[in-house]
Amino acid sequence: MFDPTAFDNLKTVLEGTVYDRDLDGTVKITNRSDKVDIATLCRSFTVTFHVQEKSFEADMNLYADLKKLSAELLPDRKGQEAGASISIIFRKYASEWTDDELTILSEQWGENRCYDIRKVSSTRNEDFCEAVVRFERTITEDMLRDIEDMVYFVIETLDFLEGRQP
Repeated sequence: MFDPTAFDNLKTVLEGTVYDRDLDGTVKITNRSDKVDIATLCRSFTVTFHVQEKSFEADMNLYADLKKLSAELLPDRKGQEAGASISIIFRKYASEWTDDELTILSEQWGENRCYDIRKVSSTRNEDFCEAVVRFERTITEDMLRDIEDMVYFVIETLDFLEGRQP
């Protein structure tokens, strides 16, 4: 039997929290991806979900590269933290974000947060736009509760974007 890594433990909490909200009907999970990249020795886990209306959806992505894994498994890796990075993508099936929607994202996640705003046009699929929220710190096993809280905060943001009070 192997000892789970910090990534494994963080993934379990993220996945379990979102699936519990799916079971109670708060959200609907629409996609799940669990990847190991052998070339770069990194791992990623993404779960995609929406609240009732589905005008907006969110991806929560957990990512750990070789540095984060080696910080945990190899001795003498001082100064590096074992854990993972997390990012959130809010997606809207329209050509662009409104000012009100961008204000909601800014108020919910902080004005100084790093956002990437993307617009995707396609001749095959519906246009959509994304707002990517990035965090500039490593999420460690000491922050398991923060992962749960973040799921609830994403759901609250989706409710606000849909025009509902959580």
